[in-house]
Amino acid sequence: MAITMYTSDRAFVTPREVASAQSALGGDTSGVLKRGKELKITVNGLTATVDTGQVIVLGRLVEVTSPTQITLPANSNGNLCIVVDLSKANTVQGQAGQPNYYPTINQVYPSAVTGDLVQEDLNNGGFIYELPLATFSTTATSGTVTQHNPMLNDSGWLNLDIASTGSKLWSDNGAPCYAQYRVRDNVMFLRWRGVDVSKANNGNQIGRVPWSLRPDVEIASASSDIGATSIYPVISYVNDTTTLWVRVVDNHCGNLVGSMSYPLPVGR
Repeated sequence: MAITMYTSDRAFVTPREVASAQSALGGDTSGVLKRGKELKITVNGLTATVDTGQVIVLGRLVEVTSPTQITLPANSNGNLCIVVDLSKANTVQGQAGQPNYYPTINQVYPSAVTGDLVQEDLNNGGFIYELPLATFSTTATSGTVTQHNPMLNDSGWLNLDIASTGSKLWSDNGAPCYAQYRVRDNVMFLRWRGVDVSKANNGNQIGRVPWSLRPDVEIASASSDIGATSIYPVISYVNDTTTLWVRVVDNHCGNLVGSMSYPLPVGR
């Protein structure tokens, strides 16, 4: 048969199936758990030490059981990562089911990564996922680290689709500009700043949220348009067609700022 059920009597279950289920239950996110020292990182010269703790990487539970050292590359910038690499082979000693059986896990390790991170979908044929715990910067002899542990059930800030609505981002005197969303513990958060919808669809559409993250009813919030000399009130909406749009006063829609949130519908 072309169908099976892994959580079934007498079924054979591998870590692959367990990780896939755990990843889905966690919203396909990765993050550090409140265990041990929560992977606290310290630096001495060019040696970084990762303290004890646990992290879930796309459904795979990883534990640092004792402080572990990483050598930082000199004169570099990058990320300190927990790396899951399924292209590597684990090794074993002894016989399965016997007291002398012992696996050596080679598919996970800490690493100082320079350049772009590799984050493949481990549950859909990918092999490598580099989960950043901190950024680092080094000279020839010393380094500094800024830790920012990712949280489980938190997607982090992602960019809204503004291309399909025709809105534009622009920076007011160097201020940040963005149109973003974030999912944390089944709550959708939206934020935007420096958005111009004067030439967007209907002259009022900021962007679109992913279809699976749309609300089941229209959500409204108070926001603003920042003009050269005044701040104008705006009402912002997101609806079940995925569109984030605004109702403005006297066409003041060239520098929109706002935020909103809503719980994700149950059962979608």
